[in-house]
Amino acid sequence: MPRPTIIHLVLDFDGTLTRSCTLPLIYRIGRELNPSSPPWHTISEAYAHDYQSHESAYAPSALKRTSIREELTWLESLRDVEQKSMERVEATGVFRGVGANDVRKGAEQSVRRGEVLPRKGWARVVEKVVGGKGMVGVVSVGWSAEFIRACLSAAVAQSQIVMSNMHVGAVDVRANEIVGGETGELDRYFEEVGRGGEGGVWTARDKRKAMQETAESLGTGKSLVVYVGDSTTDFECLLAADVGICVKDEDEVTGEQKGLEQMLKRIGIRSRWIGDMGPDDMAARPGESDWPGAKTLWWTRDFDEICDSPLLSATVNTRNNDIYSIVGRAVRPASPKPPTLQSDL
Repeated sequence: MPRPTIIHLVLDFDGTLTRSCTLPLIYRIGRELNPSSPPWHTISEAYAHDYQSHESAYAPSALKRTSIREELTWLESLRDVEQKSMERVEATGVFRGVGANDVRKGAEQSVRRGEVLPRKGWARVVEKVVGGKGMVGVVSVGWSAEFIRACLSAAVAQSQIVMSNMHVGAVDVRANEIVGGETGELDRYFEEVGRGGEGGVWTARDKRKAMQETAESLGTGKSLVVYVGDSTTDFECLLAADVGICVKDEDEVTGEQKGLEQMLKRIGIRSRWIGDMGPDDMAARPGESDWPGAKTLWWTRDFDEICDSPLLSATVNTRNNDIYSIVGRAVRPASPKPPTLQSDL
């Protein structure tokens, strides 16, 4: 079947583009201006308590959820937990008076201190996709799109990566934002003019909606949408994308990665190493009609493995709109194949 001429790559931020969660770092930006605000651990502990209470009362329990529909319903049920957490943060006043310059400064400091560690190969994959006339987007439930943009720019500057500033600026970031001001509010992304929704980017369903916004900017049928994520909050995007790729650290698997892996195993979705992708894997896959990835997802340790896989070692002639030619090998030798992980079925 014909291949799309453009790859549209959408990435999660915390745990995917970075190797850790950045919410404590964003909270610290506000607390430096508002030191009387409660410490971060009180916020994280209150969230954990609400999450665990909701989980223990929810039915069916995790072990009894065996279908995509059941998992999606569970993930959307967390909306109240997420909204309560957002409102709790606002009530502390921690972001009162915080402006965009404060956020950028805090992001740059976090990168310099090594607190924000971009995943290996991230700049290479951005430049490769954008250089091939594709687009790169970031979708996050984090609190500040400005923080994400500033982290990416600072990471390029600090590591002295040879990368076009135009390519960094071309990354389309869709996330919540700090409004600051006298109230210290966080915005409600979907309530902005033209979006016609409610609330912010809080749940797996919200992330899918934001991903679709970025994909639609390319035009229907013109792009192959590739999504990369690491947690259950990415589950809906991974299934809705044409190609869904899960991040799995070989040295230290995170709790988020374990949670996603267990969910996929429960409902029988395969996860294969991205280096094993072949020409036939780019064709339409069987499964539930709304979920292209319902039968097979992919996994990777880093973005270099994605770059070296057949997915991005494909070629495209943008001058005459030739379709992608999926070759059976990488442009340069790929990393040695790691041991089979638990979710390989």
